[in-house]
Amino acid sequence: MKKSYRLANLIIILLIILTGCGEKKKHTFYDEVAYYHSDYYKIPGPPENTARYEVYYFNFVKEKNKINYENLSQFGFVKNEINSELSIQIENFFTDHNPGEYFADPRCLNCYQDIMLFYKNKKLIGVAKFDFKCDKYYYTNFLSNKKIYLKRDCGKYQNLFNN
Repeated sequence: MKKSYRLANLIIILLIILTGCGEKKKHTFYDEVAYYHSDYYKIPGPPENTARYEVYYFNFVKEKNKINYENLSQFGFVKNEINSELSIQIENFFTDHNPGEYFADPRCLNCYQDIMLFYKNKKLIGVAKFDFKCDKYYYTNFLSNKKIYLKRDCGKYQNLFNN
């Protein structure tokens, strides 16, 4: 009886060790990311109540305006390759805890020049907008079953975008 008890304990410990030592996979909510940058501060500003104005200045993307993000080059954005260092760090941008309301500096232009589009099965599921000059970042989540937010400290990743 004691022998079978020891054997059972040994098997349980062995299973714990083998499953615990396996490489942990990150559970991402997306399977593709596109990154766009604009030198907006060098081009004329868009008139209000236009799609271009919404892309550059609105914090969140409305469901009905997702179409504006299908071709960001029409608004002066250039698609950039995501380097390996940025690719590894992207998951660190996000949290499932609401970081609270953000109040932007009213003296700042508050213009989003870096945008990341997140896709799952070729469908746009999220838009992250970054304004590193004003230290401002927002994420719009189109997944109804997940709460996803950008961390308040996304500014520390600015150097990844410049590479």
